[in-house]
Amino acid sequence: MKRFERLRMFIVIILGGLALGLLTWGIGKVYLELVGHSGGVKTQSAQKSNLPTDQGKGAVLVLPKAAFWTCQLGVFKSEENAQACLKQLGELASAGGVISENPWIVGIGLGHSAQELGGLKQSLAQKGVFVVVKRIELPERTFRITGNGSRLTMELLTNVNSLLQNGISPQILAQEQQAWNSLAGSHPPAELVQLHQLYSRLGEQSGPEERCSLGLSLYFQAMRIINDFSGK
Repeated sequence: MKRFERLRMFIVIILGGLALGLLTWGIGKVYLELVGHSGGVKTQSAQKSNLPTDQGKGAVLVLPKAAFWTCQLGVFKSEENAQACLKQLGELASAGGVISENPWIVGIGLGHSAQELGGLKQSLAQKGVFVVVKRIELPERTFRITGNGSRLTMELLTNVNSLLQNGISPQILAQEQQAWNSLAGSHPPAELVQLHQLYSRLGEQSGPEERCSLGLSLYFQAMRIINDFSGK
């Protein structure tokens, strides 16, 4: 009997290992590697990208230089001070974040021009938050992406970059929705789900101030995806 129990446990362990291996193979893991970049502001990304495929080594995503405008809340020498600034914002902190490092720039809002942010700037001033409208430039970056969700990752990051460069428009929102419907499948990576949800919220906003305020959240989530998928 003991020998039979041991044999059964051994079979269960083997089957469990096979099931785990098949599950891992089926789901896959998106992996993103920075393979080159240009100089400029050290951001935490950066219009239309090139999407060549290098067989056996994954797909290559090129995010060209981009620029956008934001309401700068402060410039700090350390991350601790930048995070302290965000903490002081209270409920506004969810729409703000650290845009770049060394120095640490904290911003809120996204616009294609300084004029687009005029309403948000005035609204923040009424709440006692005074900002400087600033242009942020992003260097070109090149990534190699592998994994079952690589194509969807490339499309969504490209779409975010286009939004940063050209501003928020119905066309860009529609492109993201089309990419999601055709590529997401039933089990997309959680990080991409969060990005898609932000796009959905952005499409529901009718006022320009609300869109400007939420738009920068797409940038922050895109940076989280890059950092998470590259293991940082």
